[in-house]
Amino acid sequence: MSGLSIATHFFISIMGEFQTINEVIAKSVETSSYNTVIISSCVFIVYTLIIKIIDVIKQKSKNKPIQDMATAIKDVSNNVVLLNTVLSKTIQDNEKKESAKLRSVITLVFNSFQATIAQKAIDVIIHNHIETNKEFIVENITKLVNTEYYKVYSILSNYEINNCIVSSKLKEDWIKECVDDILMIIYNQQDSITRISQINNKLSINVNEYSTYLLNKTFN
Repeated sequence: MSGLSIATHFFISIMGEFQTINEVIAKSVETSSYNTVIISSCVFIVYTLIIKIIDVIKQKSKNKPIQDMATAIKDVSNNVVLLNTVLSKTIQDNEKKESAKLRSVITLVFNSFQATIAQKAIDVIIHNHIETNKEFIVENITKLVNTEYYKVYSILSNYEINNCIVSSKLKEDWIKECVDDILMIIYNQQDSITRISQINNKLSINVNEYSTYLLNKTFN
């Protein structure tokens, strides 16, 4: 069998496989599956290899198998264009979902930060002899705020956007600010109900400021 006949036979045998790939691509386009990322890569490799072979064979023959293969390649080419469009949209949609998820995470971790610290401060106001236990209270509040801050830091260190780890935008100054604000309210000598209200309001203001700052630094 001549080299040309072997090549022709080869093309006929792989056309079925090539058409199968084409069908898979078309199906993936319809479903916008994440597997299209892998499929598109494979298609480009197969496409490139076959084009190179066809370029060689075309110089020797204009036979039907070559024409059929060219038609199949054209179909794949059209699907690849559509596939890339779908992939682009899928990636954009995924980025939007990830951004929305991150916004929610930032809000939730700061809400947890606020709630945990507020509850402890309220317990101190209600149950402790604050003057007698002042040294102990100052130490515990300081440790608590540090712990909760680094919990926030640890969670947000798992998120990256625009090549930046989100936790890197946090400010350690917030620790001292929160500790000072809480202790000042605990020891301002007003009645318990007033101080509890002040604790909640002050922490709410601080957390809103922190989360807004972080959101702006992360997404702007």
